[in-house]
Amino acid sequence: MSNVSRLKSFLSLVILLSAAMCLAADEKLEARAKRSVKNAVQLFAQNEDERAVGILEAVGRMYKETDARFLANLELGRHFLDKRDFDRAFAELRNAQRSPHAEVQAEAFLLQGQLHVARGQAGEAMMVLRRLTQDYPTSLFANDAYFLIGQIHFDAQRWKRAAEAFQMVGTAVPEAETNADVLAEAGQRVFVHVHDKDLAVLLSLGDTSEVVVSTKGGDRETAVLEPFGKGDGDFLASVRTSADAPVKPGDGVLAVHGAEELSVEYVDRNTESGEVAKKLTAGAKVVSTGAIAFMDGALRQRVRGVFAGQPAVVRLRDLDLDETANPDKVKAVVRVQYRERPERAPDANPNDPPPPPAPDAPWLTRTEAEVTLTETAPRSGVFLGRFVPRLLATNETAAAGEIAVQPEDRLQVVYEDKLYLDGGKKPVERTAEAAVLVGGSTEPQSIMAHANEPTVQAKKLLLEAQLLYKWASIFKDVGLEASAKSKADEGLARVGDVFDLMKRNSLERDIVESTYEVRWNLYLVKNHLDDAIATCRALVRRYPDTLLADRAFLQIANANRAKDTPNSRQAALQVYNSIVQMEHSPLRAEAQFRIGEIMEATAKANAGPGAKPDFSAAMVAFKRCADTYPNSSFAGESMKRVVDYFISIRDYNRATETLDRVFQDYPDAPWLDEMLLKSGVVSHRLGNRADAIAKFHRLLEEYPGGAPAKQAAGFLKKLEQ
Repeated sequence: MSNVSRLKSFLSLVILLSAAMCLAADEKLEARAKRSVKNAVQLFAQNEDERAVGILEAVGRMYKETDARFLANLELGRHFLDKRDFDRAFAELRNAQRSPHAEVQAEAFLLQGQLHVARGQAGEAMMVLRRLTQDYPTSLFANDAYFLIGQIHFDAQRWKRAAEAFQMVGTAVPEAETNADVLAEAGQRVFVHVHDKDLAVLLSLGDTSEVVVSTKGGDRETAVLEPFGKGDGDFLASVRTSADAPVKPGDGVLAVHGAEELSVEYVDRNTESGEVAKKLTAGAKVVSTGAIAFMDGALRQRVRGVFAGQPAVVRLRDLDLDETANPDKVKAVVRVQYRERPERAPDANPNDPPPPPAPDAPWLTRTEAEVTLTETAPRSGVFLGRFVPRLLATNETAAAGEIAVQPEDRLQVVYEDKLYLDGGKKPVERTAEAAVLVGGSTEPQSIMAHANEPTVQAKKLLLEAQLLYKWASIFKDVGLEASAKSKADEGLARVGDVFDLMKRNSLERDIVESTYEVRWNLYLVKNHLDDAIATCRALVRRYPDTLLADRAFLQIANANRAKDTPNSRQAALQVYNSIVQMEHSPLRAEAQFRIGEIMEATAKANAGPGAKPDFSAAMVAFKRCADTYPNSSFAGESMKRVVDYFISIRDYNRATETLDRVFQDYPDAPWLDEMLLKSGVVSHRLGNRADAIAKFHRLLEEYPGGAPAKQAAGFLKKLEQ
């Protein structure tokens, strides 16, 4: 081999080794980032919020190239949502959506939906949740999305829509890994997922397809496949299972007893390879996730404490343990646990009670005993057991059916669950805990608070300023301008004191941002728009990445728009356009919608006496809102304006096209009853009386309450006469 060949081989080897080392380094970084996220989640569970947030924020800075940084965004979004810091939560969840993993994206969408619900933005929530069900139909988070959609419809008394959404809960079935065990929960509905693009074609021709689900016990049920997801060949069928139903094929209920095995048959009429009527099969095991708890004597609710000397009742529900047609028995373990107390001080009074255990002292096991649980009835899968915790001295022995305890002990009942739904192959312990109650509490506890004095003082002043702002807003709303100005001045004085503290001390960022926010709100109450804008810009200079700036600009633009003068409308347009140009602002859709509203107002103001305003420019702005931000609730509101415009100029064909798009793109919109009413009116004006009657009937059936339903009833009465 020549020297050149040796050199090339050597260089190739070096490149391969370097690539392997880089890959190993990337894996190590990924593992470290995931470990940091896991540690932060544990700190959240221990109420160490500040440390947890600090760790998660550090993950984004230190591990910028890892996928785990999106998990950090997800956990931060969840935390800030719980704390009702909606702007910060939304920003973190938007970042989490950039994850390459579908489940992280789906959970981010779900949390965004919950955020909009918490904000009272039902329309925004519907858009986000519906996108989750369409884009991630096999994700388990889609089940939660369907439930939230149903709950929103239920709260709005749209009963049919709510029922449709609730029926879809549980239809999101994760795609099983090859050769993996497929599990189903006993007593719940079992879903079968079939992907076959031929089914969509057959359905369009009016043909249906079925699957057959059978058990080893001899039961057999047929279920019809229904489309779901994006409509590109994904179909679902479902069968209800029951642990106490008789084996009766064809009755609509699949009887499952114990750890039952299921088989599914589907006939593929035409395969890609050209085969005809090919039978496909799949299998699953029905398991039951165990749940154990201490119950009250009437078995109505769980309890967290049991009295010494009184029977303690333990209930276990696990259908896997129902092995025979007779009542079965299982064993559980009861542990008596205690916390060690620190030793008495040498000079302590022997008559004083012993010092209490430390709050973080571990629980140690004093004794263990077995308790027998008996099935309440054949095939019930519910087991009950009783024992008596008895106060006994250390030298006394407990009688049969009793367990020796001491005051302040804790009882823990433990059961080993060998088969459960979340797919683990190792047995897991299911536990329930209850405190031993012996009269009232004997040792009062004191709580010591430690805080930085400037921080406490700043928070106090900030809270007072926020309360004064609320008072000023109330006075302004009822027309008491002098009282509003007086309260605003008081609030600005408190804010000034906080700014003085900032100059002398280092305060937390959230306090600083909130102080700026209160200041511009107080200026807006006083109608000092220039001062409000200056305050907002000062915050942006101090924290360029602040999440409050675009919201502040929106408030300022809204205040200008409310004046409704040519100059104020122009000033509002400039501010709204600046929001639209903010790349990551969640308020861009609203800003674009407000631009359309200002153009409407301008058209009305510019129209001469008796002349019809020209809303065409406003319609362009509304259409841009709908096209650019289709998942925003303002998209639907924009479509409403466009439909009204086409009806007003008697362009019924374009109105029909727009309405058809509305019904397709916004199936859960809270204003869909208005669209149905308009659609019926358009059909009537086009001379299609039967279609108009059908749409008015649909409106009355799906949205029986509200003004559109009353109008539809009036139209129907005239049309049917």
